[in-house]
Amino acid sequence: MQVDYSETVKYSRETLWKALLDPKVLARLIPGIEKFDEVSPDKYAVTARLGLPSVRGVYSGIVEISEKNEPSSYRLRGDGKGTQGWAKGDVLITLTVAENDTKVNIKAHASVGGPIVGVGQRMVEGITKSMARDFFKALDSELNAAKAGNQ
Repeated sequence: MQVDYSETVKYSRETLWKALLDPKVLARLIPGIEKFDEVSPDKYAVTARLGLPSVRGVYSGIVEISEKNEPSSYRLRGDGKGTQGWAKGDVLITLTVAENDTKVNIKAHASVGGPIVGVGQRMVEGITKSMARDFFKALDSELNAAKAGNQ
């Protein structure tokens, strides 16, 4: 399954780079995250609770950050298992200057197995994009709060 998503946000690449690679920020902002613990540099043990139709459950796995090209791009690789199946994914995140904003492009490739497959690719893609929109709304709130706190 391939998912492409982009969002233009009103912050500099440098600000986004720091936020998108901060495990404490990610633990607060990624929908359903219960645990986001560093096991080694750029490698995290993750547990997420998803309350989505047909894929409800707790999923645990590893997320690793690689190919960092500050402040332009990096790659996330992960795999996880849960009661409803398993998933493996590879995500390239690219940050591009867009006038006074930054365009975040996400190109993800995922493989899933187990009962989750019955949900169907289009539904999983829709859920993934919805979660991405929720993440970016939370990121905007987080960065607005940080900016207000620094003034």
